[in-house]
Amino acid sequence: MTVNALAEALAQRRFFWSLEFIPSVDRILRDDLSKLGGIAAVMRTTPILVTFAVTDRVVSERDPEPVAAASSLLDTTGKQPLVHFSGKGRETADLERVIDRMRANDLSNILVLTGDRVKQEPVTGRVRYLESVPAIHRVRALCPEWIIAGALNPFKYCEEEGMAQYMKLEKKVGAGANLVITQIGFDPVKLREAVQVVSENRAVPLVANVLLLSAARARHMRRNQLAGITITDSLMNLLDAEAERLPDRGSARILRRLALQIVGVELAGYAGVQITGLHAPEKVLALEEAVESAKADCPDQVTWDEAWKEAMTGSDGEIADPAPQGHGWRFGDPHRHRATLAERARFLVLDAVHTAIFDRGPIAACLGALFRPLDGREDTVAGRALHTAERAIKRPLVGCDTCGMCRLHATQYVCPETCPKGLANGPCGGTTLNRCEFGDRECIHSRKYRIAASAGIEYQLREWLIQAVPNEIRHRTSWPAHFAGKGPSIVQLHRGEPGLPGPDAGQARRDERSPVPSNHIPRDA
Repeated sequence: MTVNALAEALAQRRFFWSLEFIPSVDRILRDDLSKLGGIAAVMRTTPILVTFAVTDRVVSERDPEPVAAASSLLDTTGKQPLVHFSGKGRETADLERVIDRMRANDLSNILVLTGDRVKQEPVTGRVRYLESVPAIHRVRALCPEWIIAGALNPFKYCEEEGMAQYMKLEKKVGAGANLVITQIGFDPVKLREAVQVVSENRAVPLVANVLLLSAARARHMRRNQLAGITITDSLMNLLDAEAERLPDRGSARILRRLALQIVGVELAGYAGVQITGLHAPEKVLALEEAVESAKADCPDQVTWDEAWKEAMTGSDGEIADPAPQGHGWRFGDPHRHRATLAERARFLVLDAVHTAIFDRGPIAACLGALFRPLDGREDTVAGRALHTAERAIKRPLVGCDTCGMCRLHATQYVCPETCPKGLANGPCGGTTLNRCEFGDRECIHSRKYRIAASAGIEYQLREWLIQAVPNEIRHRTSWPAHFAGKGPSIVQLHRGEPGLPGPDAGQARRDERSPVPSNHIPRDA
């Protein structure tokens, strides 16, 4: 008999652990699962261990798919795993196939991610990413009873990237997420900040992703620039010094810090932790003992703060700071970053052009009469000519890639196709100090935040769910469909408390034409 121990722990508000399992193309899955036998035995008899979290293509795009591993772990432990789904290189149809396989294997817990940058870019073409927000919305529509987790990276130290991250979280919860899991991070201030933000805006359980961080792991993460994970120079120096000078190469202090993190997030109000880097039963048992010791030492926040300070202090008396030097933004700080004069002017001009040409007025009426007959005939000579004209006009202006479903009016006239992942609903978790994960530009969602804040339309970043672009309509003109009333539908997410996982959690109302005032209905530009 199997149980959904994760759902039970959430319903009972009982703090829990999950253990991350990473299937890899570099190893034989059967052997990896066999090695987990000892941990699986511990999990069967340990109430606080409620599940395995099975990742999706973390090491390579050729990693074994997680459903098979999750099904095996369900049989071994009797407890429902949490299956990760990454949208990199995937379409909505791929998500639906994963859902079908999960149902066939009696799996009903899923974490939906956009995914990090692919490890190997294709020689030709562009990798498309199924964004987490519409993906969560689709899973909730098909599986109303499931636990659907979304991700949050609270370890952001600039206003734009931090606010955009939290605004996108509101969309995820409004779309149907009834659990939120953070990125790996080591800043307790940011972990507590996330609890504050979620409790004030969207009451949904939070899980902290924590890691047994050794010097070797930290060096690997920094060398490979793992998306969204901040390991500062001072933290790296502390780990290196411990590895070099201590007889056990720092293993006791590494375990102590992980135990303190777990105790700290429980004190802060987290529902549980997802633990990365623990692969042996003896290490799980050692961590249990370390956590019990830390709890005895830290019955409250004051004693915990003192213990954490000690754990982050090196033998030279230097205290490692997990936050990047010179970047101290915190949620609740005064909003200082607004759009530049050029950004504001560009927004106002494009909005006026949109209203005159694509929304209402005599020009819009004339263009509608001209272009509507081409709806459904985009592959004709006239349709292809219009596609060429649209691309020639809009690519120099906004970087248009003629997606066939123009969303500019819903994205503050910043084209989502200029994001390397094509994200329209908000940033991924991979930014660093407003820089894109790809490293070659500012994140477009930082710019969108500045524009929205200056224009007084921040609600769009919180409440407008922009649907994914079907692959079959890409590289076509969007204008005939727009004037035929078939432009991109916007799901208006209503704000409120989704509550604990249940059949009605996180539902969203949908109106194909959006229930916002007509002069704000996103159509085209």
